[in-house]
Amino acid sequence: MYSEMITPKIDKLFDDLRAEVQKIVVDSNSAHEAMNRIFQRVSSETSLRSKTMLSDMLFNFDDEIRQTPFFADIARQNKFTVINLRQEILSKYQFSINTAVDYKETARIKHATKVGCGIFIIGGVCGIGAALISGFSLSNLVPIPVGVLVMAVFGSAAMDYIVIAPNQNKKNLYLAIDNYLIDVQQQFMRWLDSVESYYNDRANEIKKMI
Repeated sequence: MYSEMITPKIDKLFDDLRAEVQKIVVDSNSAHEAMNRIFQRVSSETSLRSKTMLSDMLFNFDDEIRQTPFFADIARQNKFTVINLRQEILSKYQFSINTAVDYKETARIKHATKVGCGIFIIGGVCGIGAALISGFSLSNLVPIPVGVLVMAVFGSAAMDYIVIAPNQNKKNLYLAIDNYLIDVQQQFMRWLDSVESYYNDRANEIKKMI
């Protein structure tokens, strides 16, 4: 697919956007403001660059199809040119983003994890502490299942989250934005692939007509 040929160019586009949105987050007064500005910036830039890439892609396809044996006949080339498949596609296909920064959902998951695991770890630590104070060694305690130990560690991390909430919230926002950009980039690639499929289908139809 053509999108695979220009993957470095697409990667560069989204790497530049990542650098820009990080500055937007720093300069914004709230997550809501940051997300609005990021959506506007990413939408504007991808819309503009998609038109350029699409135009380049169609020129490339037109050049390639004219090099095929079928179009060795100049009369066929002229008929194909009159149909103007390139303009048909440019007017039909415009890239638009159909996703958003999923920050609120990430925050809710974190909040639920913090509350549930926080309660669990408090009970677990108190039980072990009481045993130690009573003079028992840990080896005398009933073996603790591995799953419980994992949950205890996870619960401890959740308690740390309470202490560093502001920094963690910012990390969550950056993570949500990065996932958003990954999603948009994938949409961008699929969009180019869909245009290529349409071009090939229409070109075959036109060849049957002329």
